[in-house]
Amino acid sequence: MNIIKKASFLITFLCLSGCASIAGNNTRMVKVESEPAGATILVDNQSYGVTPAVITLPSYIYGGKTVTLRKKGYQDQSLAVNSKFQPIALLDIFLWPTFIVDAATGDLVKIDPANLNLQGKLYRA
Repeated sequence: MNIIKKASFLITFLCLSGCASIAGNNTRMVKVESEPAGATILVDNQSYGVTPAVITLPSYIYGGKTVTLRKKGYQDQSLAVNSKFQPIALLDIFLWPTFIVDAATGDLVKIDPANLNLQGKLYRA
């Protein structure tokens, strides 16, 4: 009976979490710097602090996100944060319900490693 309980728990766990959720690169942290420093960081019109900073982007980054740097007396600058498919999510094919979990949590994609360090140069308005 104990083995049945353990097996049931394991199957339930696997069905409620996807391969990319467990073993993928799910960091949403991005380092943002600007020249000059002190620019407000905006993502989806929501403030994430001022530069320099390490920000955590929302889970849903399908298609990427735009990070806008804004400082009084300077032109706004927009920087793209692109997303990439996580190859580990291909294992969801073998455990098909987990694909739904990875898609719903946004873990099918990861932040493109080239976009983990953003540097913006602001120009006077």
